[in-house]
Amino acid sequence: MTRTRPPRAASVSGGLASIVGGSVAGQGVVVVGYPLLTRLYDPAEFGLLTVFTSIVGILAVLSTASLETAIPIPGEDREATAVAWAGIGFVVLTALVTGALGWVVAAPLGRLLGVPALAGFWWLVPLTVLALGIYQLLSDWMVRERSYPALGRRNLFQGVGQVSTQAALGCAGAGAGGLLLGLGVGRLCAMGGLLSHRGLLRQPWPGLASVRAAVRRFRRFPLLAAPSTLLNSAGLDIPMLITSAVYGDARAGLLGLTVRVVGTPSAIIGQAAYQVFTGESGARLRRADGQLGFAVRGAALRLCAVGLLPAVALVAAGPQLFGLVFGQRWIEAGDYARLLAVAYLAQFVVTPVGSTLALLERQGQQLGWAALRLTLTAGCPLVCGIVHAPIKTAIIGLCCAHVLSYLLLYALCVRAADASDRTDRVRSG
Repeated sequence: MTRTRPPRAASVSGGLASIVGGSVAGQGVVVVGYPLLTRLYDPAEFGLLTVFTSIVGILAVLSTASLETAIPIPGEDREATAVAWAGIGFVVLTALVTGALGWVVAAPLGRLLGVPALAGFWWLVPLTVLALGIYQLLSDWMVRERSYPALGRRNLFQGVGQVSTQAALGCAGAGAGGLLLGLGVGRLCAMGGLLSHRGLLRQPWPGLASVRAAVRRFRRFPLLAAPSTLLNSAGLDIPMLITSAVYGDARAGLLGLTVRVVGTPSAIIGQAAYQVFTGESGARLRRADGQLGFAVRGAALRLCAVGLLPAVALVAAGPQLFGLVFGQRWIEAGDYARLLAVAYLAQFVVTPVGSTLALLERQGQQLGWAALRLTLTAGCPLVCGIVHAPIKTAIIGLCCAHVLSYLLLYALCVRAADASDRTDRVRSG
C-alpha cells in the first residue's frame, strides 16, 4: 500500500502569495505584450483567435472528463496517480477524435461562426486541446502536492512562452496563425508537475487495473461533473461564438481583447486563489475540522476587496485606457470593458470558492447551476442578435446574466459548506 504523506505545513496566505507572484509576473508579460500585439494584428485576426480559443477551451474542458478535480481527494498517492493517468488517457482520445472530425466540420463551422479561415488552422485545434488538457491535469496534481511556488513559476513560463511566440510570429508576418500558435506554446512552456521532485512521472505506474478502479471510484466526475464543467465553460465561450456569428469577426475581436485584457488577469489571479482554496479545503475536509463554511466566506470577502478597485477604474475610464494603451481602433473594446466590469468582479470573487461543490461531490447541483448559467449567458446575445439589437445591449444583458449566475453559485457553495460542517461537528462531538 502506498503511504500517504501527512499534510505539509503551509499557510494559505503563503501559498496564495507564491502562486500570485508567478501569475502576476507571467500576466505582466502578457499585458505588456498586448500593446504590441494590437499593432501587429487587426481586430478580425483577434476575432479568429477569440473563436479558436472558445472552441479549444470547450474541448479541453471536455477532454479531462473532470478527473482533474478528483486528484486532490484520494487519501493515497497511488490512487491519485491512477486518477491522473486516467485523465491523460481521456485527453489523448479527445485530441485524436477532434483531429479526425476536422475533416468534416472545420469548413462549415468556420462559415457558421463568421471565420472561414478557421478551416485552414484546424490542425492546431487537436494539438492545443492536448496541451490544455494535460496542463489542467498537472495543475491539480501540483495542487494536491501543495506545490505552490512551482505553480507560480509555471504561470510565469506560460506568459513568457505565449507572448514571445505571438510577438515573434507577428513581426515575421505570420498573420492570425501566430496568435493561435502562441496559445498552445504557452501551455507547453508551463508543464510543471510532470518531472519535478514529486511530479507525476516520478510516481510508480499504478497499472491498468488501478486506473480502471479509480475511474469506477470517481465515476460521478465523468458522469456528472464533466457535463457540469462543460456547461460552465460553454457559459463563458458560447457567447463569444454567438457574437462572432451575429456581429462579425471584428466585433468578436474587440470583445475578445476585452476578455483577455480584463478577464485573463482576473482569471489567473482567481485561478491562483482557486488552487490554494482547493488544496487547503481538500486537506481541511480530510481533517474534518468543521470550518469549511468559514473558509468559503473569508475567501470571497478577501477576493472582493482585491477586485473592487480595478472594477471601479474600468467603469470610470475604460475607453480612455484602452485607446491610450492599445491604439485608437480599440476604444470600442474599452466600452465593452466598462459594461462588463461588474460581471468580471462577480466572477473573480465567486469562481475560486466554486470548487466547494466538487470537493463535497455535489456534482448534481454543479450541473444544474452550469446549465442555468449557459441558458442565461448564451440566451442574451442570441436574442439580441435575432432582434437586431446593438451589440452594447447584448453585452449589458450578458453582464446581468453573469452577475445573477455567480450570486446563485455563491449561495449554493455556502449552503453546502455549512451542511458539511454540521456533519463534521456531529461526528466529532
